[in-house]
Amino acid sequence: MANSKVSDDRKAFDRITKELALLQDSYVLVGFQEGSVTHAQNKDQRTKKPGLSMPEIAAANEFGTDDIPARPFMRTSYDDNKAQIDRVITKEYDKIVDGQSTVKRSLGLIGLFMVDLIQQKIRAITTPPNAPSTIKKKKSSKPLIDFGQMISAVTSKVVLK
Repeated sequence: MANSKVSDDRKAFDRITKELALLQDSYVLVGFQEGSVTHAQNKDQRTKKPGLSMPEIAAANEFGTDDIPARPFMRTSYDDNKAQIDRVITKEYDKIVDGQSTVKRSLGLIGLFMVDLIQQKIRAITTPPNAPSTIKKKKSSKPLIDFGQMISAVTSKVVLK
């Protein structure tokens, strides 16, 4: 018989069991959180009005309106990176099971990863191009980015149950 050592670490087992139970109904919200609004900002003799709903601005750009073409950045951030996202989720789950992380910490890291993917997508979008009138007004042909408030408003929030 090989020399092996078996240890019983009830405290560690109980802690991991508790974390896994917490994970059952916990989640992370990624995107534009309820209540987030624009703030007053001046740029090139233009002013960003304060108090506009950031989720509404994001939705208008994601899905389009009568005046704004759709430039999906939320859905495509997920769709284009599903395999990578699944790997990050699996890695964090394994860390929780191994006692190397907590649900709160792992969900927070997953949220930050998703925020980064969305911000990368916002920066990468070039089509459809801005209208000539928009380019003239904001002095940039970069869609989705003007004052920078939308891209900085992408956040994540861990909800523990």
